[in-house]
This record gives sequence, structure tokens and C-alpha cells, in this order.
Amino acid sequence: MVSFDPAVAVTPPDEWERLAQWEQVPAVGELPDELVVFSAHPDDETLGVGGLLARAATQGRAVRVVVATADDPARLAELDAALDVLGIRAPEDGAPRVSTLGLPDGALKHHTGALRAGIDAALAASRPGTRLVVAPWTGDRHGDHRTLGREVTAAARDRGESVLHYPVWLWQWGTPADMPWSRLREVVLSPADRERKREALRRFASQLRTAGNPAGVLEAGFVERAAAGREVLIEPPPPLDEHFDRLHREAEDPWHVRTRWYERRRRQVLAASLPRERYAQGLELGCSVGETTAVLADRCDALLAVDGSAAAVETAGRRLRDAPQVTVEQLRLPEQWPDVSADLIVVSEIAYYFDPETWDAVIDRIRTSLRPDGEVLLCHWTGEADDFAQSGATAHERFRTRTGMRPVIGHHDEAFALEVFR
Repeated sequence: MVSFDPAVAVTPPDEWERLAQWEQVPAVGELPDELVVFSAHPDDETLGVGGLLARAATQGRAVRVVVATADDPARLAELDAALDVLGIRAPEDGAPRVSTLGLPDGALKHHTGALRAGIDAALAASRPGTRLVVAPWTGDRHGDHRTLGREVTAAARDRGESVLHYPVWLWQWGTPADMPWSRLREVVLSPADRERKREALRRFASQLRTAGNPAGVLEAGFVERAAAGREVLIEPPPPLDEHFDRLHREAEDPWHVRTRWYERRRRQVLAASLPRERYAQGLELGCSVGETTAVLADRCDALLAVDGSAAAVETAGRRLRDAPQVTVEQLRLPEQWPDVSADLIVVSEIAYYFDPETWDAVIDRIRTSLRPDGEVLLCHWTGEADDFAQSGATAHERFRTRTGMRPVIGHHDEAFALEVFR
């Protein structure tokens, strides 16, 4: 659900336009032969990139729109009318101009399997020439936007395709500090493109807040900013697996986990905190170079350790080569998930690299892999770093809230927090 007031702009439209940072933002270049535009709800694509779609139509580019949650014929009819105004024609190969995945509004995070299958099917339909995939920004505060953007990005990257994001609610609830300026591209629009976008937005009558429709979520000032203000596309950050792979290739032990007293002490506390002497099947998420894995190997009959970095997996494999009960695999979490039923799952020094929505997805997958009598151990540093998406404390609290589980063992000091959930 939307967790902000759609009628209140945190940053006024004229303040957005006056920012000096715009001088350093490059323009979007020549458009590819085809655009595949994903939206969580009918109207997201027009609010976010309606001008881009009008420009694509003027240049004769093919455009396909895929809507994740549309199950209301009236709203789909409004979208069709808006695309008519923008000049978007049906593809020449007979494919539909608009397709819908028909998933529940406000609940995409609970249907990630069906969502990913629908995205994969949409991307499998290809045509000759170059293509750009466009999806909602993963930083938008609406949960459906974040989930769809994350899943589209993963699917596109699996296919080796380019993907860019567009913000919708950033303009309403965000501040200049929220804008990822270094990854921004501006869509330069002609007056004709802007006018077509403005007219297209008027077609979403059911969503416009007016005296006759006070329940509409699109307030007049917000819609006017969308029509008259800047349009941007945002390049996604590098995947976490690429980030960590670079770190592990630059240094075999990037965090000095073998030698630092903090790391050695943390592992000792971790081992002492495990309630059971033996576990039948352990699962470690984010094994890095395998030092914690070696501790867990002494307590597990079988242990699967995973990491997104190929370099880390290679190092950990060498570290554990004399432990036959240990398997080390490269997996990109949470999109790739091990097929295992575990009575111990360890998440140590990794949760703060996940943004909250991605961490939610990891939590949900942990629950599916945990045996009824199983235990989950979370252990995280209490400090901050530039590449953290959330704090360790926030990740632990989110785990408690989302699972309803409470710790049976807890250790908290000025260096790290460790909790065992059952």
C-alpha cells in the first residue's frame, strides 16, 4: 500500500526545477527500435515516462506496455485512450499493445513467483532490432513499484538486456537528496511531446482527484508537475553479486575476516550462541571467504554455503575442501534460491546490503526453507558504511516484524548484535 500522503508534496515542483544538479545530468540519447515498458498500475507509465512514449511514437519506435496489477476493465480502457493520445500503435507483428499480468493491486510482493513468470513471458516476445526495458524505480515508496522494478531488473539482466527505471512518487514524497544524481538521464521533450502527455493524463478520469471524484489518488498539482516537469530515467546500481565479486577479486580477504579480532571474536560468540550441539542441515547466506562456514561445518551434518560472488565462492571452496559435508555454491539472492530444507539458517554480515523490499523477499524465502523446528541466526555489525542499504538493527527488527518470531538468544554490544530465532 502507499505509505505517504498523495496530496502533499514534500518538495514543491518549482524547487525541483531550480536545482543546480540538473546542469550535470546527461540527456537520453537515441531511442532503440523497441521499448518494453512495465507499469505496476495503469497510469504509472504515463505519469513517469509519457513524454518518452510520445517521443518514441513520433520516431516510429515500437512500444509495448505490460501492466502488472490491472484487473479493472475501466482502468485498462483509460490506458488505451491515453496510449491513443500518445500516438502508440499496436505492434506490426500483431502482438497486443497492452498486456496485463492480472495480479492483485498492492500485493505484488506476495506474488513474486507469478510476477516473475509473467515478466519472463513478456520479455520472451522479441522482435528484430535493439530494445530497451523500462520499469518503475526500485526506490519509489509504493511497494508495488519497488517489487516490480526489482523483478524486471533481475529478469532483464538474466537475458543480458538493458533496463532503466522511472520514478513516479519520488516527485511527490522525495527530496533532492533522494535522487540518485550520478545514475540519472533526462528525457528531453519537445513542446508537442509535453502536450500529448498532458492530454493523455486527462484520460485517467477514475484516478484524478476532483470535486466530483474526491477518492482519486492523483492530486491536480502532482499531475501538473508530471505534465510540465522534467522526465528522467535512472540507471540501476550494479548488482550486489558484481559489487562483491569486484571486492573479492581486488583482495582475497576484503574485510580481513581471518585476522581482525572483531571477526574472530564474532565467530566465537556465534558458535557459543548456537543452542544445539548438532544440526542436520545448515544453510549459510553470504559465506564470503568461508571463515564462518568453517565454524558452522563443525556443528552441521550437512551445510550449504552460498554467495553471489564467484571469486568468494572459489576462495571458500578452497578453504572448505577438506570438509566433505560442506557444499559451496554461487547464487544471486533472492532471485536465485537454494532448494533445501534447513534446521539452521545463518545470515551474518549481509542483511544491511539489501534494501528493505529485497530483504523482505529474502525473509520470505528463509521461511520457506526453514524446517518447523528450525532456527535462524542473524548477526550484524552495529556500524554504518557507504554501501549499506539499511542498518543491521533495522534488518533485525524487520525480520522480527515480518516473521512474528522472537529471539530465544540475544547478544548485543557496541560492536555487533546477534540473535537466534526459533
